[in-house]
Amino acid sequence: MQRRPVASRWVTHEWEVAAVVPPDAASDPAQARFDGFEVRLYRDEAEGYFLNTSTGEPCAFVMCRVDEVDAEAPPVPHSLTLSYNEAARWMDAQERVDAVPLPQAVRTHLEAWVAANYRPEPKKKRVKASFLAPRDKERL
Repeated sequence: MQRRPVASRWVTHEWEVAAVVPPDAASDPAQARFDGFEVRLYRDEAEGYFLNTSTGEPCAFVMCRVDEVDAEAPPVPHSLTLSYNEAARWMDAQERVDAVPLPQAVRTHLEAWVAANYRPEPKKKRVKASFLAPRDKERL
């Protein structure tokens, strides 16, 4: 997490996720570092990983929670995912989610995993409602 100055009457700064780095990476003393996160890939999230890797800039999505007692404390990272769909579900639940670019080694691994494990569901042929009998339209 890093502190970034903001031009505002109400606050002087805001916190944002600076990067997701391997555990042995050097850290900047101006940043708050949170270790201990593990990324696991699940087959039922394969579509979310595919959507992430199919963008020009795949991201790690970090859910952060604010300390309600100490407003000056940096938000604390709570969860990490590489699934676009899971990050969207977090945001739908009103969680704060920051997206940061993936380190190249993680990106390469994720792309290889998606290539080996993701198979899009076959498209189902849909019959236009205008071609159906009235009794069949009720079943739609």
